[in-house]
Amino acid sequence: MQTKEKDSTTRQQTDWANVKAQFNLSKEYIHLASSQFIASHPKPVRKTIARHRRALNQNPVQYTEEYEDQFMQEAREAAARYLGHPEPNDIALTDSTTMGLGTIYSGFKLQKHHEILTTEHDHYSHHEAIRMATHRAGATFRRVPMYQKLQEVTQEEMVAAVVQGISEQTRIVGITWVHSSTGLKTPVPQIAQAIARLNQHRDEENKVLLLIDGVHGFGIELETFEELGCDYFISGCHKWLYGPRGTGLIAATSAAWQHVLPLIPSFTDVMDRVIAEENRPERMDGKQMTPGGFHSLENRWALASAFRFIEAIGKEQVYERVHALNRLCKEGMAAMPHVTLHTPLDDALSAGIIAFEVEGMETEDVVKRLLEKKIVCTAAPYLTSYARFTPGIYNTPEEVTKVLEAVNSLKA
Repeated sequence: MQTKEKDSTTRQQTDWANVKAQFNLSKEYIHLASSQFIASHPKPVRKTIARHRRALNQNPVQYTEEYEDQFMQEAREAAARYLGHPEPNDIALTDSTTMGLGTIYSGFKLQKHHEILTTEHDHYSHHEAIRMATHRAGATFRRVPMYQKLQEVTQEEMVAAVVQGISEQTRIVGITWVHSSTGLKTPVPQIAQAIARLNQHRDEENKVLLLIDGVHGFGIELETFEELGCDYFISGCHKWLYGPRGTGLIAATSAAWQHVLPLIPSFTDVMDRVIAEENRPERMDGKQMTPGGFHSLENRWALASAFRFIEAIGKEQVYERVHALNRLCKEGMAAMPHVTLHTPLDDALSAGIIAFEVEGMETEDVVKRLLEKKIVCTAAPYLTSYARFTPGIYNTPEEVTKVLEAVNSLKA
């Protein structure tokens, strides 16, 4: 997907027209929503799904029995490679971010004296997974604000807010990498480092574990699992990765896996050991934490294709493209007197989501008016709801310019 360098000083250029052509998105609309909602599949992913579907329809039993373990392991290996995780078997495969959050929080060996700390800004699924898990265990949870004024937020303020919120009872800190409500990107590595310093003064059984809902940074940002420094990283793969719908993952350290138990029996090799009345593995890992049962197999088995697609473009190229399109869009709206931009302009504090309001208009009306202009965006599912744009790799600067013209025309 890349062309040769024009000269020794010109960086290798990505053929973004070719990238856009990989998607079957309707040309009638400018699509500025699906990356943060549910993505269109690029051609390589569609082809792999179709190949598996044909084989399953032709001979489902033989194809599954012969290849299931191989294809599942290929997905784990691709995810580990993309994340920079050293051990593919420490990757659990799920259907979504929501399933991943429920799997970890409800599978965690919570005690009644334990507390889970989260923030006021996290998604419904994150808050509910915590509430249900603590309710069942008789444990507690708290939510803290990460900032006082979004327009003045700094990385230092967010780190301090999380660390100051940790109590003696806190066992897990659960935060979101990029807030879907406002597009704010949290400084995960800095928070992880601060928690690590705090843990130096705690015994092993009371160390604070860091869990990240990473779905709106995953597929855009450059940090590896090790660089993020978290214990659990949870993400769907059908948003910014443009992976098969109904796929997701949990990446964790080997040590972190020892604090959880499976909620759903695994269909991995541990199943064979149990049936043969052999001892279960002594240590937990991502394979054992992968919920069993029959899923959308052709989609899950095609997950490796999504990672290869992004890697073929280049992680740095994707990062730079998404951030460049978002800067163009944010700077344009920030100059409009009738628009309130709620996403920071700084790349260090934002990724691919842009949240905004139009003076004198309800958010739902903004979304409706833009749809009439053939621009697809969404309203954030929060008590305070903003309209959201998500310029991604299949968008162009020309499309962003048209969108800015449309927003500029929305005057009550």
